[in-house]
Amino acid sequence: MSISLFRVSLAIAALQLAGCHLRDRARAEADVEYHDNLQYSPHSGGVLDLYKPRATTEKVPAFIFIHGGYWRNQSRGYYQPFTGLYQNFGIALAKRGIATAVIDYRLFPHANLSDQLADVTAAAAFIREKAALYGIDPQQIFLGGHSAGGHLALMVLWGPDTATARGAVALSPILDIAHMRASKDQEFNASLTTPFFGKGETDRQQSPATHVRTGSPPALLLFGEKDDDFLLQQRQKYLAEFAANNLQQVKFATIPGADHTTMVMHVNTEKDNISDAIAAFIKSQSGEISHAK
Repeated sequence: MSISLFRVSLAIAALQLAGCHLRDRARAEADVEYHDNLQYSPHSGGVLDLYKPRATTEKVPAFIFIHGGYWRNQSRGYYQPFTGLYQNFGIALAKRGIATAVIDYRLFPHANLSDQLADVTAAAAFIREKAALYGIDPQQIFLGGHSAGGHLALMVLWGPDTATARGAVALSPILDIAHMRASKDQEFNASLTTPFFGKGETDRQQSPATHVRTGSPPALLLFGEKDDDFLLQQRQKYLAEFAANNLQQVKFATIPGADHTTMVMHVNTEKDNISDAIAAFIKSQSGEISHAK
């Protein structure tokens, strides 16, 4: 799906749901504790909102959510009153016993890939440093994101510092930059792929699928049944390749009926079939989690 088509789809979905999300925070206040505008890094974009389960005496795992937008668009509160994004992840997962940090990060063209990876790493370090203050288990920090955000989460997870996070859940993640480049039109590549990733000589190093090895931290990769074609092609390719290389720590799952937009839009609604999958993965890696809703 092109950026323009994604925006149109998001706008249509937003209009359908307009007004539904204005009271989401108030409705969830009995279950969710809000800590807004926490500065995790000195630069102006280094801010996150933390959603924490209430009424728990045990330390809880943490999930750091990274928004998509092809590395250059969106924010942690993307048209939030109309779309619910991306507080919907914070509310839904906090209700399931998982502290969730929804982060902003520096965007292209004002930042490069190294800057964005540094921001994700800094957010994880902040959550670990403040874990005692917010009742978080510092050994149970997970990464996640949608589309480009999934790419960033997996790049950090499978990067040189594998102690950054315990695991990751990536929604519709971009796994292979060379394949993305080949799948996109000249305008897209001229405006984004080439200026952000270069002319192709470093595509492998900038692709998460290149970095996973035996012993790498585990990840759950979720794709919509009706996801973007190039993402479904990547899913098919790496599902087979990872299985052939016995990389059993990488799990793939398909969300029935979901497209690239509803992978995020349906979270914390009656159509939500994402949050339970995220919570189940984290539970499988970190032990029992309360499942209040």
